[in-house]
Amino acid sequence: MWFPFVLLALPICLADLKDFRIPNVYLLLLSLLSLPIVLVNGVGRLSSILLAVAILIALSLVGLGMGDVKLLLIVAPTLNSAMDADLTLLATLIFLTASLHVLWQSLRNRSISQRIPLAPSIFAGLALYLATH
Repeated sequence: MWFPFVLLALPICLADLKDFRIPNVYLLLLSLLSLPIVLVNGVGRLSSILLAVAILIALSLVGLGMGDVKLLLIVAPTLNSAMDADLTLLATLIFLTASLHVLWQSLRNRSISQRIPLAPSIFAGLALYLATH
């Protein structure tokens, strides 16, 4: 079920680490590979998806990159299709891994970076979520 994410995690993370951008071609491929999962299982609870979309819109208004928003908009319905998804736990794990990433970069560079690549934190948080679920 999570083969598309395992397959594309490395190229997406490397692209984000290198250029602070997630190429749309990777996101399109991830969408197409995740589509059968959503078509077979459905999108799950609509309230969870609407809440995730509202939060992502708010985050994009305060500076979250559009590539990261699109990646999370692919992850949320795919994860939510398993009706027992806890998107709050996923968001918490992504926040914690992103915080560790910022801390690590700050210690390494001895300054707080204005931009961080979020894709590695998204995939690390997703991996932690899937390991606990």
